[in-house]
Amino acid sequence: MRYIHQIIEDLRRLPDEDITPLGAALAELLGGERGSLPELADRFTAAGLGAVMASWIGNGPNLPIGVPDLRRILGEARVEELATITGLPSGEFLMRLARVLPAAVHEMTPEGRLESTMEP
Repeated sequence: MRYIHQIIEDLRRLPDEDITPLGAALAELLGGERGSLPELADRFTAAGLGAVMASWIGNGPNLPIGVPDLRRILGEARVEELATITGLPSGEFLMRLARVLPAAVHEMTPEGRLESTMEP
């Protein structure tokens, strides 16, 4: 698995995407105190959206994720915590997260599989 901070740097190069406010939230969600990629994958599976996460991890096209689904998967408290980190209202935070999360997860899993532990 690639380091989340490398992924954030890569995402900054996307056209028309300001990743700066999301960088800290992505780091917390995918490899920080508030979560990990394996934990997030488990949440997707529990919510019946394992196929969406699998598309991001795999080498095929990334399926989209909607704001309501992200809110349900993360839970209201976590959404508010992460939105606070970004300084964005929760709705805008979720819209931006829905655009960058598939690419972030895909870039973190270049071998097309999820490892059970994150790199140190």
